[in-house]
Amino acid sequence: MAKVKEWEWEIDPRYHWFKWELGAILRYKDLLFRLVRRDLLANYQQTVLGPFWILVQPVLTTLLYWIIFGRIVKVSTNGVPPLPFYLSGIICWNFFSDVLSGTMYTFITNAAIFSKVWFPRLLVPLSGILAHSLRLAIQLGLFILLYGYFYLRGQLPAPRAGWFMLPFVFLLTGLFGLGVGLILSVATAKYRDLDYSLQFILRLWMFASPVFYPAAIVPAGLVLWFSLNPLTPLIEAFRALCFGPGVIPAVYNWIAAGTVLMVLFVGIALFKRHETSLTDIV
Repeated sequence: MAKVKEWEWEIDPRYHWFKWELGAILRYKDLLFRLVRRDLLANYQQTVLGPFWILVQPVLTTLLYWIIFGRIVKVSTNGVPPLPFYLSGIICWNFFSDVLSGTMYTFITNAAIFSKVWFPRLLVPLSGILAHSLRLAIQLGLFILLYGYFYLRGQLPAPRAGWFMLPFVFLLTGLFGLGVGLILSVATAKYRDLDYSLQFILRLWMFASPVFYPAAIVPAGLVLWFSLNPLTPLIEAFRALCFGPGVIPAVYNWIAAGTVLMVLFVGIALFKRHETSLTDIV
């Protein structure tokens, strides 16, 4: 008896909200790595410094924050040396904003590819988060060197076991940026004018997050609302693991983790729901 060949894919007029076919990503892992390579090369082509921008950008931003907020405005860093304090916030925020910005334009920047060949569309935003994770690893190496310098000067405590929790903090940060970016990718593909308002909101979001100031200076009446921003517990957790205990209650870390998972779930559901129809709109 001849063996019946199984269908590799099937066209169905019905949409299943929870049929995400995430297993297809593993079958296309080679394409995923090629997309990561493409993202890394595309970001630094036709630049003088090339990949050195990975280090130059956070260094220049840290120095700018140190001059403006440390020397001129004199914002407290809660007893932490200003340079490692500002760099810690910049690393967290850059990772979140880079993942979000790279994901929210998925349909617009890849419309030509999506209209010609089929592959799991989630590979594109996943390649973005992997590429930015490599950037994050390099910037963390810079942070460790700076931390070691101030530790040798006796201005920072010795690294503790809590440092092993840092990958979990950055995992939640990246997944939060991915989830928000997936939701916005659907919105920006339909309504192009959202791009201008979203860039403005993203800048305001940075000021609402403890990037260049500690959560300790936030008035007591605003701590609750301030902590509901998932980036607040995540950035403060990074600093608490490195510099010492923070002021954000531990319960907000669990709230932030739950919020991240919920946003990611909604983002993937919306992305999968509209991944085929938006190709014609764009």
